[in-house]
Amino acid sequence: MCYAPLYIFCGHHLLVARLRPSNVDPAEGALEELQRIIGLIRDKWHDTHIIVRGDSAYVREEIISFCEDKEGVDYVIAMATNSQFKLRTCDVIEKAKNEYEENLLPVVELIDSLFYKNEDLDEVRKLVPNATWFRSIYHQTEKSWSRQRRVVTKVSYGSEGLELRHVITSLPPSQITPSQLYTKKYCPRGEMENRIKEQQLDLFVDRTSIIQAFHGYGYFLQFIPKSD
Repeated sequence: MCYAPLYIFCGHHLLVARLRPSNVDPAEGALEELQRIIGLIRDKWHDTHIIVRGDSAYVREEIISFCEDKEGVDYVIAMATNSQFKLRTCDVIEKAKNEYEENLLPVVELIDSLFYKNEDLDEVRKLVPNATWFRSIYHQTEKSWSRQRRVVTKVSYGSEGLELRHVITSLPPSQITPSQLYTKKYCPRGEMENRIKEQQLDLFVDRTSIIQAFHGYGYFLQFIPKSD
């Protein structure tokens, strides 16, 4: 009943638009297109540093192994959470929770001193920013991964409770810290969602999967000269 296109963007530039039916694997064709596009780029720009960004649909051994085996190619790809990640970040979760509660206390005391004491703290909690911590670990799955890989976890605790986000990367800790990796290298991927929205709203694209459109499709390839 709909389509699930695969897009590859570089900034505002559309490099690949591959029409696919919606009943295929979310990563269908991604490796093939990456190999083709990176090959074309290498023919013209030999020293360009390429960073592949994508969501958790693209954490596949064949994709990340391809990036690891290509000189000058790195990746930052989202991962779904699991019990192991939560267990290995339990100390950071506790620190984030304590920090949030410590920041909440003076706000509650101030509200109580100015107004009648309110037992419902939900609205007061929303006044306090989330406490955010980052943790970098090395992880290997039992079967699907061929080696250990670096996983960066963002731990956020606030009025809505605990929120965990993870990204897998080939960039080493000596090159970039966990917080910088997440905020500077992964989060800009959200800008690529605007390219998809522009297509849907300005070009009136129809019959595409909403889940794919806003969470699943495509990579963003960022080309950074090594001299930078």
